[in-house]
Amino acid sequence: MIITKMYIKNFRGYTDQTIELYDDLNVIIGKNDVGKSTILEALEIFFNNETVKLDIYDLNKKRTNDEDKEIVIQISFKIDYKKTYTIDTIPTQLSKEYLLDSDNYLTIRKVWNASGQSITKNSLKTFLLSNYPINKFPIPLVCKKITDIRKDLSQFDASNDTSAVNKSICSSIRKAIYDFSNIEDTDLEEILIPIDADDGKKIFDAIKVDLPLYFLFKSDRENKDSDSEVQNPLKAITKSILSNLQSELDALKDQVVEATKNVGLRTIEKLREMNPEIANELSPTVSTKAWDSLFSFTFEDEEGIPINKRGSGVRRLILLNYFRAEAERQRDSSRSIIYALEEPETAQHPDWQKMLYTALVELSEQKNTQILITTHSPSLGALVPTNNIIYLYKENHDVKIESNDPIILDKVTESLGIMPNIEITKVSSNIKLIICMEGYTDIEFLKNISKCFSYDLENNPDILIIPLGGSTLEHWQNYKYLDKLSNIPQFHIYDRDVKKYRRIINKITQNQMHKAIQTKFYEIENYIHPDLYIHSYEYTSEFINTSNNEWKETWKDQNIPKQLSQHLKTCFENGDRKLKDTSDAGIKKNLSFELSKLTQISHLEDLNAFDELNEWFDFIKEKTLSQETTLTNEINLLNIPSAVG
Repeated sequence: MIITKMYIKNFRGYTDQTIELYDDLNVIIGKNDVGKSTILEALEIFFNNETVKLDIYDLNKKRTNDEDKEIVIQISFKIDYKKTYTIDTIPTQLSKEYLLDSDNYLTIRKVWNASGQSITKNSLKTFLLSNYPINKFPIPLVCKKITDIRKDLSQFDASNDTSAVNKSICSSIRKAIYDFSNIEDTDLEEILIPIDADDGKKIFDAIKVDLPLYFLFKSDRENKDSDSEVQNPLKAITKSILSNLQSELDALKDQVVEATKNVGLRTIEKLREMNPEIANELSPTVSTKAWDSLFSFTFEDEEGIPINKRGSGVRRLILLNYFRAEAERQRDSSRSIIYALEEPETAQHPDWQKMLYTALVELSEQKNTQILITTHSPSLGALVPTNNIIYLYKENHDVKIESNDPIILDKVTESLGIMPNIEITKVSSNIKLIICMEGYTDIEFLKNISKCFSYDLENNPDILIIPLGGSTLEHWQNYKYLDKLSNIPQFHIYDRDVKKYRRIINKITQNQMHKAIQTKFYEIENYIHPDLYIHSYEYTSEFINTSNNEWKETWKDQNIPKQLSQHLKTCFENGDRKLKDTSDAGIKKNLSFELSKLTQISHLEDLNAFDELNEWFDFIKEKTLSQETTLTNEINLLNIPSAVG
């Protein structure tokens, strides 16, 4: 279960806004005080109301209707439609009970009455947004008692056979009524079903155990003792571990409660022998606490000083490595976890920022994990895929939200001050060709195999090689930069696995000076012969059988890093302990940086890849050996101080 969208009304700077969220990584970008942190804190209030607590001052002061004094935070979740929930006694599916919204999401709305002098527990009302056949059932069946829905069922006795319906089970009765009613789409209308009291509470009790765990890591503020839960990011460790053991712990708690009650009952029985009147007035009551209140986790130095008392840089460094560890940890829990980080770049070296971002990306790729980040760091923002950006800005004092739209990228890059990653000092009059590839690993591969074609890419002053693929903000700026360098021949090489590159290639090749291709193999890593893997990886079970030629038929079309990663993890689980980094990214880096150095012409020929790569280098040689090009005009065009001597 993950968040797909949220709706905020009358909360701080938000009057009436909907925010669409991505399934994995969400990077919220905008200028200071635009409302980035508000989104994360609204989620914290919705899920926990601990690290950040709602108060009367959160009511929007510029709301359109001054009489409207309700704060609304509504969250929509993508769910497994096949999963069942026990609302009564028998498991049922939410869709069959008409408890999903019109988009088939599980949507929970929390409404706080802010008309008083303070926000209390009684201020909160919780609802389920349901696309319900309200015209047929003015009171939702799921909110009715069994005696009432039996009466509803009896109305069908004359027209339908109700004898087979189990009238002792509410869900069976409701299903029969829905079936007999011939419900159509025109009968459905979104309504709010109260789920915090009376019969509606059983709905919330059933689904809340499946709601995601939400952890908010705020940017640093004044370090007070009362802020320990805020400053200590490691609270998430115990809570996430306990969530994986929830069923076992609940069973243990039930045993303790039952045993304790039995002791109490025996005590009352003995009391009854002496004073029946008093005994009859008593009954055993056992109170319990949440398991996470019984455990805490932190790090202490040799002098016993906890992490929350250390400097911001140290706390953030530990936080960095917590997420790195989480990215590597295999979780079997079906319960989702959402990590929200406010300005993770705070008090961190740029290199650590990149490491943290990489760890968060890897963590977001894990099953049932969702990441939300706010940032205004150019170095971190430059790494962000453009299709994971949520951009916030203000217009007429109102928060505007845009995402997944190329038009806004100029605003985003301007907001963060992101510049192209092309090093101006390398742009000199010697440059005869610009080679553009998807990433740094691809560039290393090309440099390392150039020797197979009697060419030196590593130390060639005539060539500028830049990473230009992917969809990061930095890459976006690079494309704009290269448009102004159109008089310099360019050679673009992109992996076959991304369909959108076809559109980019068509644009580039409109200039006859340029060449742009997609690889015939799935991606660059497919050009590394599997016989070379033995130099980096030791595993007992075979990854691929190269004793015959059958493997070649499918090799070029496979996602090699992903498949090798899965194979290595399986080997590790089976006892192989001398394995290198098993992540997709780690494998990509090792194949391109290390194993490509060992590549020989015979390896490329065996893969049927030599002719393709030879065509690449024929073009490179043609342009660098014959082309006379200068960049003086281009540098002047860009108004960049010349780096040429």
